[in-house]
Amino acid sequence: MCYNSNMKNYSLEKGFTLAEVLITIGIIGVVAALTIPTLIKNYQEKIMVSKVKQVHSQLMNAIQLYVAKNNCQNMLCLFDTKKTSDEVAAELATVIRKAQVCTSADTAKKYCKFYEFKDNKPTYKVDGVYASSDGMSRSGRIYLPNGMIFKVAQRSACPSTYVSIIRDENGYEINRVERVSNTCAFVYVDINNVQGPNQFGADVYRYDVKLSGKIEPYQKDLLNNALLYNKIEYTPYNIGDPVEE
Repeated sequence: MCYNSNMKNYSLEKGFTLAEVLITIGIIGVVAALTIPTLIKNYQEKIMVSKVKQVHSQLMNAIQLYVAKNNCQNMLCLFDTKKTSDEVAAELATVIRKAQVCTSADTAKKYCKFYEFKDNKPTYKVDGVYASSDGMSRSGRIYLPNGMIFKVAQRSACPSTYVSIIRDENGYEINRVERVSNTCAFVYVDINNVQGPNQFGADVYRYDVKLSGKIEPYQKDLLNNALLYNKIEYTPYNIGDPVEE
């Protein structure tokens, strides 16, 4: 009897059983469930960091261009206390290509809608609930072609006095203190318009125009997280939610 050594013994070959396939799929599913949210979060953070850098550069360039075109000594020729917020925004918009300006009278335009800001962390509280720390009013708002926003809040005097409200740990007012400010104007930037989270240190940042003619970021560490360390750090919460004890 002849035996062909080249013949394969197919009966010895073995495939995967159904149980093994299901176990493998289950492992892949668990790994995906653990890694995909992190990958998505990292991707979203990179997009936000990129936009923060972009809006910061656009704001600084626009102010510098205005100062140069108008032969100003510093930016206080733009942020003049004799001007209203709408007037400052209109002048700044002249050096930004295709920028559109909102005023207090613009109630119909979608990009002029009022919305509230939240603090970077839920620390500002009123009567036992989390409250808004600020808001994007219509006046002095510049809408950029890329969907980003500049918002000018011009002060009518500089230096000026203001009343600071002192609150307890639950947000209840316990005292008021009069202070002096050398800030002549505020400039807010929002990288994505009305879209959330509308929170300082995430998609919203503020700059203070000083009496010295310089502009400084409010809460500098939050801006540096994005500009220097490519990080976006904030604690999500909702305005109106009860304060967590």
